[in-house]
Amino acid sequence: GIMALTAVRAGRVSSSGYGFQHFLARALRMERIVREDCVPKWFPVLALVFYGLIAFQLAVGRSFSDDSGSHRMDFWNAKPQRHDYNCWGSDLEDIADCVLVRHSGCTMLVSFYTCLLVTAVCNRNVKGSHIVAEHRKCLQDLFPVEAPQLLSYVERSVKSNAIYWRTHRRYKAQSLALSFVWTLTSFGVYTELLQEAQTKLAKGIFFTALPCTFMMQYTLLRHVLLRVLLHLEGVKARAAAMAYCDEEGVLPFASGHAIYVWYCVRRNVQAQNEVAYQNTSPIFAASFLCAAACSCWVGTELSRRGMSVFGLTSRGGASLMIVASAMVSSIFVGVFLGRLLDIGRLEEAHARQLRIAHLRLEHAKLLKKANPSEQQIAETSRFDSQTDVHDPARTISSRRNSDAPELDEELALAADDLDGAVAMIERVITLLEHHDAKPALFGIEIGSKSFQVVNAALFSNLWYLCVWGVLIPLMHVPSGED
Repeated sequence: GIMALTAVRAGRVSSSGYGFQHFLARALRMERIVREDCVPKWFPVLALVFYGLIAFQLAVGRSFSDDSGSHRMDFWNAKPQRHDYNCWGSDLEDIADCVLVRHSGCTMLVSFYTCLLVTAVCNRNVKGSHIVAEHRKCLQDLFPVEAPQLLSYVERSVKSNAIYWRTHRRYKAQSLALSFVWTLTSFGVYTELLQEAQTKLAKGIFFTALPCTFMMQYTLLRHVLLRVLLHLEGVKARAAAMAYCDEEGVLPFASGHAIYVWYCVRRNVQAQNEVAYQNTSPIFAASFLCAAACSCWVGTELSRRGMSVFGLTSRGGASLMIVASAMVSSIFVGVFLGRLLDIGRLEEAHARQLRIAHLRLEHAKLLKKANPSEQQIAETSRFDSQTDVHDPARTISSRRNSDAPELDEELALAADDLDGAVAMIERVITLLEHHDAKPALFGIEIGSKSFQVVNAALFSNLWYLCVWGVLIPLMHVPSGED
């Protein structure tokens, strides 16, 4: 009885907790992203806490008055100086509390709304998704045997790939490491102000913002951007499944009908991929533009001031955020470009697999021409083993005479299937190589030379920042300088 009562109470608590989370998700307009597993179920509660903390930090930050107007006459004497986040003071003790509080609030605000913006973009309604679903249903009705089998194989590949990435320890470790680097870069510059801070409130706000920013960055990488990555991984899985379905025995290329079904299903798979590209292209474009703009600014500052990246980040404020944004966005763009190049190679594998199947079918035709009566002899020997011992000659002759038309018909059908498969493969290969619409992103064909040039330019940019921003400034540091 006690165990039953405890179970009932636990069920009520869990149901009430779920009801509160559901109500909170609806109030914050996050019901869809929680239902589609884009964010964890506890994300609405975390968002509510973030709203409260950000509002409190910004209110405390506004309590520090900006003395720019009262000290305007003394500005030329450099007694009061304007520091980061528009904090005014003559020394570090005057501006330490102001900078710590405002930096904590602004950093949490940027991290939180970046996560919300990316989440909203990843879960928007895209064009053509219902048309793709209707086309898939029509294929299943038109080819009730082959199309469902091939489509289910493709979906199994996509789901197994998604499960692998969701449970992959390496990606989890990468998300933790990148979130830690972002948090350390964002807050490490202002740690020296903790010694000059005069109030415990400023220190408490600063130390509270550290784990909150780390948690939000981890949520962004581990859940939100993982969904974007899973869209591209789904495209890869579909392309691989369509490329190797013949070798796996799911839909052997043994007849012209099977090859035509494969081509029709491939068109539906390409339409699904277009929907996935619509989901990922805004994030890719934003990451690419952010990486390009921030990297250009960083490169300009490095060449103009002659300092290293570490010296640029030590300035704090906007310089710190731009360097961190350039680093993180470049990593995102590199990951996306790597996936897209893999997709381009798998798309090229379709025509290659068809040519391999074409060679196999031509080989089978040559074997049949070399041994035209092999199958008939095998059938005859099978009938010989089942003859009557009392009158074998009469039984064998009668069975040969009765089954001869059926054997000839089977041989003719097999030859027709081979001829039809060879002819269909030749037509499909010509269509894929000369008239097939290649997947493109922003007008650039995925896997083409132009796309490879963009990928090479990204890595050249990273090498430029590494060499001119880190290695060369460190090599020119005098030996006696600390």
